[in-house]
Formats: sequence, structure tokens, C-alpha cells
Amino acid sequence: MSVSESLPTLEVDDAPLDSRDNRATTRRAHDMTMLCIAVAVIVLSFALRVRADQRVELLGLSGLPAPEMCGSRLWFGIECPGCGLTRGFISLANGDWSGAVAFNRVAPPLVLAVLAQIPYRLAMLLNWPPVRRFAESSWSNAFGWVLIVALIGNWLLKLTGV
Repeated sequence: MSVSESLPTLEVDDAPLDSRDNRATTRRAHDMTMLCIAVAVIVLSFALRVRADQRVELLGLSGLPAPEMCGSRLWFGIECPGCGLTRGFISLANGDWSGAVAFNRVAPPLVLAVLAQIPYRLAMLLNWPPVRRFAESSWSNAFGWVLIVALIGNWLLKLTGV
């Protein structure tokens, strides 16, 4: 037996140290990406406007609307669960709650979820223990699933005319 074989390996949570470092690096990259996306969504919500024909355009560039973003509506003529979210976010950025709900009833809770991403991801990046414990709990995944179920439920209600 060689000396290297007889030395114990340092492991944490049944994972080698290299693996733990890789997971931490991946987690930090994910948190940074999610933080950037949340900030971009909020900034764009204020930088866009909904035209009278329900298309979206960047403020100051009237006459250049964004192309249709929903492939489902474009190709099949059927709205997807996320249809109206962009316009709902823009409406909420302008203080129009009823307009946001008319576009997609799940827009207000999703806006709150996106806004919550900023302090949550910052706390994760700073390794704040209470937030870290929350992230490791089942509540974190449950929250995401509740939003997904709400989107699908709202979509089914829209399809049935409710």
C-alpha cells in the first residue's frame, strides 16, 4: 500500500472537496444569472410599453414593435400559459393592476416573485445563513411549483372561457 492510498480523503456531505467546490461555483453562477435576469425583467418592464394593438415596443421607438413572442399563439392560434405576462409586467410597472390581471391573472404574483429574487439572490451570493437554510429546504422548490401550477390553472381557465 502506498502512502497516498493510506491517507484519508477529505469529504463533506459524502462528496469530495473538488465536487463541493464545483457545486458551490455552479450555485454562485446560477444565483448571479438569476439576479441579472430579475433585474433585466424589472428594467424592461419600465422601458417597454403596450401599444393600442397590444404589441410591445421600447419607449422612444414608436413604430418598431417587438415581434410576436408566443410561438404557440403564432403557429397554432392558441395562447400558452405565459401569454400576457410581458404585457402584464409592463402594466404593473405603470401601476395598472386591472390591466395586468386582464392580460394574465398570474402576472401580479409573478412580479412579486421576480422582485423577491433580488434580495434572495443577493443574500445567497453573500451566503447569509437564514436564506441558505431556506434554499436548502423544500419550501424553495414548492414555491416554484405553486407558480407553475398557477400558470397552468389560469391557462386552463382561459381555455374554458372563465
